[in-house]
Amino acid sequence: MSTQDGQKNCPHCGNENSQSAPKISRMLTPEQVELLEFADHLDGPDLVKSLKLVHDVVLYHSHEPIDEAEKDALFNLKGLWECIDRIGE
Repeated sequence: MSTQDGQKNCPHCGNENSQSAPKISRMLTPEQVELLEFADHLDGPDLVKSLKLVHDVVLYHSHEPIDEAEKDALFNLKGLWECIDRIGE
């Protein structure tokens, strides 16, 4: 099916995959949702790589001790890139 200007409709619209983003956004903090709003879905793979790099640098290459708040932040960062991965699939 085409629109009036000849563009094809998204093949995923209306199926169960299109409903995954609202479910995922309810699992995120407001700050994480805001970050996703800034990121274009086409930049998802690059954003995931960047978040993983930040996570790994802080966790494995830092000589500073990590407190509980920082551990929680790293865990939330991991959860964020996993959500972005699911949205991009």
